Amino acid sequence: MTFPLRLARVFLVVAGMLMLFESLLGLDYALDVGFGSMRALFNDLCLTVGFPIYLSGLTSLRTASVSLWVFLILQWLNHGHVGFHVGVMLANPFDWLHGLFSFLSAILVSVSTWMLCQPQDGIVHVNMRTVFD
Repeated sequence: MTFPLRLARVFLVVAGMLMLFESLLGLDYALDVGFGSMRALFNDLCLTVGFPIYLSGLTSLRTASVSLWVFLILQWLNHGHVGFHVGVMLANPFDWLHGLFSFLSAILVSVSTWMLCQPQDGIVHVNMRTVFD
């Protein structure tokens, strides 16, 4: 087993733990937000859907990488809408735990994808199933 493969495994495991913790924390927050309106429902989705997006890496690491970056941007825009102000306010995405965990996970999965999409011992790893075999 090569060093990039071992490093990518570590990165993917750490990213998975971060996204799992974020989704579990989001479940607790979603109970406080409620499901009364479309805005509250979208906010609940932004709080809880991180780990399922990470699991899309079981089929394609590239899809998981791009989806995590899109999720970070949507979460950031949603964070700017939450509050008592009117209109859009672009907030710092790193001032709360969800933004920080999403950013770190997106970086770790992207770096892992970049390392694994280059041939190693004649094998190109395109999903998590081949990485953890």
